Amino acid sequence: MVPLVKSPAPAMPDSSPPAFSAPSPPRAPPDAAPDTDARGPQAGDPHSLGPPTGEPGAPHPHALRADARRNRAAILEAAEAVFSSAGPGAPIDEVARRAGVGVGTLYRHFPTKEDLLGALVAAHAEPLVEAAQDALRARDPGPALFGLIRHLAIQFVRFRALADAIAAAGIDLQSSKAAHSDQLMAVFAEVLARAQRAGAVRGDVTASDVTTVMGALCHAQAVSRDPSSLSRYVDLLCDGLRASPARRRTTAASGTPPPS
Repeated sequence: MVPLVKSPAPAMPDSSPPAFSAPSPPRAPPDAAPDTDARGPQAGDPHSLGPPTGEPGAPHPHALRADARRNRAAILEAAEAVFSSAGPGAPIDEVARRAGVGVGTLYRHFPTKEDLLGALVAAHAEPLVEAAQDALRARDPGPALFGLIRHLAIQFVRFRALADAIAAAGIDLQSSKAAHSDQLMAVFAEVLARAQRAGAVRGDVTASDVTTVMGALCHAQAVSRDPSSLSRYVDLLCDGLRASPARRRTTAASGTPPPS
């Protein structure tokens, strides 16, 4: 992975407070169109991280942070759309154009394409961890688990195409995925155990069992021509997880002990 080369930007006017000085933006690639961000902050540039030159005063720091957050969110949204349709080899310039920001702004947030792709993975994974934590706090453990399974399945399918394209391009994002995957799995196991203790879910399954079947049904949906198939597959999985007197008798008769 070769980082983009950075060149110093013109110095900010002496009247600008040091706290709001813009970092030196990287130079745009040789084949990129000229961009105001690549030349340094310009007067009135809405994507500049520093105060507009030639104007009295400076923006409130909260406004600067909000603007940076909006730019980052717009870049990630555009990157997912561009890379999903054209693959991870799509030019960064197209991502910046679709996001409505300058190339320099994009590079300040994500110095390399790998950084951008890793942020996409995190942007999908973090809300899933939050959803699992919400399910863990829910009043009714059974419906909370089944709702979480459905939500995770939908999100896995939505991100699958891009994830497969990233892997096919030989870009290793395991380090970006590992921490979030481990955290999600840990919370999911707690949600499952809580539902089992409440008697809503059979006691002879593990979190690994459930997520393995989820992976299989998501793959099946990917090759299915029926867009409604995912919902049916999730229904079948959840029905198979529900505790019932008949299932408990069958398990006891088979002599299969519940997982420790």
